[in-house]
This record gives sequence, structure tokens and C-alpha cells, in this order.
Amino acid sequence: MALFSKREAEETTVAAEPAEKIFDLSSLDAALLAGFDVALSEADAMNIPAVAAAVSFISRTVAGIPVKMYKTEDGKSEEVTDDYRLRLLNRETGDLLDANQMKAAMVKDYLLCGNGYVYVNRLGLQVESLHYVEPIHISYDEPTDPIFKATVFHINGNRYLDYKVMRILRNSVNGINGSGVVEENRVLLDTMLGSLKYERNMVKTGGKKGFLKTKSRVKQEALNALRNGLRRLFSNETGDSVVLLNDGLEFQDVGQTAVETQLNQNKLTNSKEVLELFGIVPGVLTGNATEADIKNTVEFGIKPVVKALETAFNRFLLLESEKDRLEFCIDMDELDMTNILTRYQAYEVAVRNGWMQLDEVRYEEGRNPLDLKFIRLGLDTVIYDPVKKEIYTPNTKKWVKFDENTEQIGGDENDESGDQSG
Repeated sequence: MALFSKREAEETTVAAEPAEKIFDLSSLDAALLAGFDVALSEADAMNIPAVAAAVSFISRTVAGIPVKMYKTEDGKSEEVTDDYRLRLLNRETGDLLDANQMKAAMVKDYLLCGNGYVYVNRLGLQVESLHYVEPIHISYDEPTDPIFKATVFHINGNRYLDYKVMRILRNSVNGINGSGVVEENRVLLDTMLGSLKYERNMVKTGGKKGFLKTKSRVKQEALNALRNGLRRLFSNETGDSVVLLNDGLEFQDVGQTAVETQLNQNKLTNSKEVLELFGIVPGVLTGNATEADIKNTVEFGIKPVVKALETAFNRFLLLESEKDRLEFCIDMDELDMTNILTRYQAYEVAVRNGWMQLDEVRYEEGRNPLDLKFIRLGLDTVIYDPVKKEIYTPNTKKWVKFDENTEQIGGDENDESGDQSG
């Protein structure tokens, strides 16, 4: 009696066959691999010196600026120093990463891939801890309604509601994910990475190019031996220092070609363009920046990232009942001293000309008003009332009717500056 039916035997045979081999790009020859359009990853981009320098500069700078909290009530603003969330954002996050590392990681992801994610661990209404999550571990449900967008995030197979995943997004159109520098400038970065790989191959093989001259035909065996000898001579893998040339053979070095010279020039130009993509003036990293260079770098490279972080902190870490009176602020004053001077000079002009008062300036700067109830006027200022058609001159203390028969209607009776003629 058969133990298996025919169908069961066929299924057993199929199951015993080896599984289909997975296609592995890494096993392909380099020349064949060049035919595939392999997407440039964020890790590949960080191998480019200009990209690594820009990302490191911005992420470390932003992460090092302390986060403050301000409370606004009855038109007055004051700093809050005892809120528990400040500790999470400035010192301990409750995760293996401290606050500085968490913010730096968020900014790095924001710049490179457009998404910086942090899981907000809440116990009731209170934030217990903050946990940075790499974008590769996060997926989401695509919104079905283009107007009333909604989503659910997935991390390692677990579902998390929208408000539990704090995020900073670069050039986002859906509020869920964004696009980073790598995606938007893939051709430029891939070209620069290709140039670096070309240099690496030259270094590994010695980079010596040339050709052999001979007056007579050389046997193939002799040519093969000569090629191997030259390869060992110019390679970093052996210590050979001498190659014997047969009689009549001469090696001529072609030197640096025009293409290689152009590649070096392109590398310098492309590095400058990469820094500009991040809003950084090259002189800031080379140490010869002017005040204008620093100001432009802060304005276009640092401030947009700071604003994205501030918005995320206020959106995801404050309760709805707190959002009207509390806000997190990353203080840029210490970083941007040149902007302070420009701003204060503008305030000086505004106050001197009377269209802003001291309390208004203090409020704009996040400082409490002094309750100054008077308005500053210069003694040389003549005031005109266009409704009553009257002019007041402060230094003579007189109101004058401005018409055909100019008539004085007020002033100091003891004023000796008036007309003393009969």
C-alpha cells in the first residue's frame, strides 16, 4: 500500500528542490554593474567630503543651541525655566541618545533624506521620553483624501497614531515625508561620487599611464610578462621597484591628461555647489568668511532648520490647551551677532522717528514691557493736526491755527519768545 498519493509525492518533490537564488548586485562584475541605474543612498552621499562637511556643520550647530520656553499672558512674555520638557530637549531624552545626539540625528536625516522622526512616548498627557527613529524603519498609510489628510505610521510592524511621531520634513507636500538633498540633486552627487571612485581606482592601481614603443614585433609571452611587471611596479600591493625591458622596448609616460585636469577643476566647482545647496558660504568652512558670509550662512543654512525644529516641538510636545500661551524657542541671538546689530540699528531708527516705542521694541525682542505710558518726541518736531488744521511747536509751547490769517490760539503767557513789538 502506497504511503503517499501521487499529488502528495509531487508536492514533496517540489519542496525538496533548492529555493530560487536571490539576485545579488554585489556579485556582478563592475563593468556589468555600471549598466544598472543604482539609486544613490544617503550613506553614499556622506562619502562625499563636501556633503559630510555641510551636514556635520549644520547638524552640530543646531543641536548645540539650547531650547528655551516662553509664556505669554496679558501681552507680557516671560521665560519658563522649570518645565520638565526642557530637560528632555536639552539634556536627557530618556533614550540611549542624549538630547544633543537626538537633535543632530534629526537634522542629518532632515537634510539628506527629508525626514527626521522622533517617537513621543507619553504617559497620559505627560511626555515621558523622546526616541529617535531612523527613517528606514518607518512606513505609513498613504492618505486617501487629498484635502483632509490623515495617516497611521508603522514602526517594526506596530501601528502608531499621527501625534505620536514627531517629525521635521523638508519640502513636504503631504506632512508625512519630505525630499532631501540626495533625492533632489542625485545627478550632481552621483557625479561627484563617481569622480571619487575614479581617484580611488587610480590610487589602488598606481595610476601610472603610458605606452610602450618598439621598432620590432614582440611576442605575446613577452608582452604578458611585461604587463605583469609594470602592474606590480605601479601597484600598492607589492614592493617591486624594478622592471626589466627587453632590448628595443621603451616606456613613455603620458602624464596627466586634459580629462584628469578637468576632473580636478570640476571637483572644486561641484564642492562649492554642494555647500550652496545647504545654504553654506564656502568661506565659513575654510576660515576666511566675512561678516556677510556668516550672516548669509545663518540666514539660509541654519535658520530654516531651526524653524523646522521649533515648529515640531511646539506642535507635538505642547497640549492643545497650552499652545496659545506657551512656546518653545531656539535662541539664535548668540549665534547670529551680526543680525542682532542690524536689527538693533533698525529699532534705533524706528524709535528715533517715533513710529515705534520702547515697549514695542522690547515686546518684539521677547522681553517684558516697562509700562512706559509716554511717547518720546523731539523738541525740534512740529506737530500738525490735519483735522483741526492746527500746528503745535514744542519748543515754543504754542498751538497755531494754520489758515490765511494765522492765529495763535494757545501757549505760555509768560513766554518771552513771542513778538514784543508795540
